[in-house]
Amino acid sequence: MKPVPSEPVRESPVVQEWLIDLPPTSSAGGLARIHTRTCLTVLGWDGSIGAATEITDRLVRNALVHGCPRAGHVMDIRLRLALTETRQLLIEVSDPNPAFPDFGAAVRGLRGRGLWEVHRLGGSVSWFLPHHTNGKTVRALVNPGPSD
Repeated sequence: MKPVPSEPVRESPVVQEWLIDLPPTSSAGGLARIHTRTCLTVLGWDGSIGAATEITDRLVRNALVHGCPRAGHVMDIRLRLALTETRQLLIEVSDPNPAFPDFGAAVRGLRGRGLWEVHRLGGSVSWFLPHHTNGKTVRALVNPGPSD
């Protein structure tokens, strides 16, 4: 049975976004953290930048481990940070692997702790197959709230 993408939480329209291509190497997590802190500070997001940075790091690390498994098939990981009209933050990480077996179990922490941590840090997690690529995108929707 083929895994079915989750239904993403509906958010208001995006008003600002930042796209970053990350190398599929161990440096991707650190680069993602730097870009996230910088982007959210520049955009003046009124939520926890620390939690958002940690969420981004977890999603990027998951993409490195589970999204780039094919030897010899090197593609960058795409990070998208976007603010909506209601100041919600979308953190999206795209990788070249369209499969996501046992998504629900992963979010519940039954298949590793990465997505469970994203949820614990305040991210509503979903995934989908984007129209512009052959891979998948994992999304965390984070509401604004008390800042760091």
